[in-house]
Amino acid sequence: MHEEENCASQSIPASQYKGQGFQPVAEKSAIAHAKKYREEYEKLGEQFFKDNFSLNVKATNVVGSGDAVEVYVHCDDHDIVFNASIPFDMESIHEEGSMRSIDNGDTMSDMVGTVLSGFEYRANKEKMDNLEKYLKDKEDKYHYTGFTDEAITKTQNIGYQNNYFYITTSSTKLRDYRKHFEPLIKESDDDFKKHMKQLKSKKDTYINTEITTTLFSTLDEYDEKIIRKNTLSMAKEMRKEPSIPHNFTFHLLFSNNKLKINDPNISNNQINEYRVFDHDGFKN
Repeated sequence: MHEEENCASQSIPASQYKGQGFQPVAEKSAIAHAKKYREEYEKLGEQFFKDNFSLNVKATNVVGSGDAVEVYVHCDDHDIVFNASIPFDMESIHEEGSMRSIDNGDTMSDMVGTVLSGFEYRANKEKMDNLEKYLKDKEDKYHYTGFTDEAITKTQNIGYQNNYFYITTSSTKLRDYRKHFEPLIKESDDDFKKHMKQLKSKKDTYINTEITTTLFSTLDEYDEKIIRKNTLSMAKEMRKEPSIPHNFTFHLLFSNNKLKINDPNISNNQINEYRVFDHDGFKN
């Protein structure tokens, strides 16, 4: 057991981490249950998003978490792209029928926010893709790397995320999602963009959106002075780059080049953060 704990607490460079050994803190019974009924939980996770959000997702990981089982999913449906996770109790695999919920509480509202980050990606796909390419092209100049694809799909659940940044949106009631956002899914790209813009122009359907980078410094040592200099230089360049999104709050975040195997969250690291663009809150 002691060796397992040591292994789980190990950190490795971000470029080498592909989800191996990922296991949140959980009871032994939950870990065993997740392994034994993996396929059943995969189906539950996929059904949950279909029944509640009308989106097709693919289960990418099933792990014990606390005294429950957590299913990680990846969505790429109608260009709506995001990563999420949903917890189920040990008895969920014995339940049948629709999983459609009427829960408008905080936890479900946070899940809606996670899903809506994928809507923001689709509505701004060209500039978001440009930003991803821009950050990839700057790797050598500013000495960083990002998350691997495998680490994202197996361990991340924050919403839309690529190797270099993720998108977060404010929580939204499930009933509001169904009324205002769900009807947009099958629209043409032009109509989708137009209607998303209209929804964000009204106070009662406005969603606050932020972009945060996940740049792991590849310098031999994490030198705060060099990192800060690189951050400021990069921010100055980005403000002059018209091809990337300027209309969201944008956090340029660098960290040291390590990820914990059992808790691969960049917020666990040494971090240097700079706000490049600032667009907080609804504005008439």
